[in-house]
Amino acid sequence: MSKTFRVVWRQTATDDLYRLYDWIADRADPDTAFAYTSAIEAHAADLATFTERGTPRDDIAPGVRTLNFRGRTVIAYWFGEIVEVLRIFHAGQELGLAE
Repeated sequence: MSKTFRVVWRQTATDDLYRLYDWIADRADPDTAFAYTSAIEAHAADLATFTERGTPRDDIAPGVRTLNFRGRTVIAYWFGEIVEVLRIFHAGQELGLAE
């Protein structure tokens, strides 16, 4: 039986998700924004059981992995005792983890 990890969101990742919601809501509508950002949250929640499915990105920071979502969004995370979602990047944003 595989271990299940707790998934937590760093405040920067939560802020990224809210900004993405606002961006989509401005260009489409709130329902579309909610559906998309909720799907990102669900995708990140799957990391609880599939921690290593992302691509290692030690070039960004040691231990960081990235996971693509629908080709336009990247979830940056780290795992150890927990899975920590670090940032959400959308549509070609530069991958940086500075807070």
